Amino acid sequence: MLALLSLLVAGTASAETVGEINTDDGSLALSKHGGLVASGIIAGIALILIGFFFNFFGYKLVKVLIFLAGFCVVGGLVLYAEYKIRAPHEDEKGRQLWYLGIAAICGLLGGALLLFLYKVGLALVGALGGFALASWLLAMKSGGLIHSDVGRILFIVAFVLIGMAVVFFIERPAIIVASAIWGSYALFVGIDCFARTGFQYTALAFLNAPGAVYETSPKVYAMIAGMAVSAILGIITQFVTTRPKTGKFLPL
Repeated sequence: MLALLSLLVAGTASAETVGEINTDDGSLALSKHGGLVASGIIAGIALILIGFFFNFFGYKLVKVLIFLAGFCVVGGLVLYAEYKIRAPHEDEKGRQLWYLGIAAICGLLGGALLLFLYKVGLALVGALGGFALASWLLAMKSGGLIHSDVGRILFIVAFVLIGMAVVFFIERPAIIVASAIWGSYALFVGIDCFARTGFQYTALAFLNAPGAVYETSPKVYAMIAGMAVSAILGIITQFVTTRPKTGKFLPL
């Protein structure tokens, strides 16, 4: 879940600090009123690609899934730490991109390591699914369905732990559902890096990131509905594409 938070830090916080339009130097930046910057574009594209894979191909390519889970979590932790230690200033677009690059390298190493820790990788997939489902539920109301900061965090932690635990009891169905939910969430957050409806602020606001405010609107509810439809399609697709050659689903 910190993976998503960290990509959002790169994709949204930077957009809030850039003061004016500037494309003369080849960099991409727009106004502080929610425009796009280079790091936001990279974060959005990364979330869309990773989300699409998780949603529709997760269990079918489980080793790649585990690698990407490690990439997300380790890379996200590194990026989060970088921004906590020293957040880039509004004129430091280069530093933002360097942060993304360093986090990506660390994420690749983390993903490779998890290939040797299969069960840990599966647990992380379950955790990501639990986080995404909790965030989706909280997103139903402005400021979160639960208004207490502590209550929201406990709610998210509970779903994360449940997601991790369920994976060890019903591995295949749990991985399919968790990867589809997380993938759909990441996909639509990535889309919102460009659409700017406000849906992307769910993770930031619910984890009490400074300055992050989440407000619902018809456009946000459309994103919430779209995420649900996408997750359902992903679950169906994964069950169909991973069923045995006999044509029957594997037993739960």
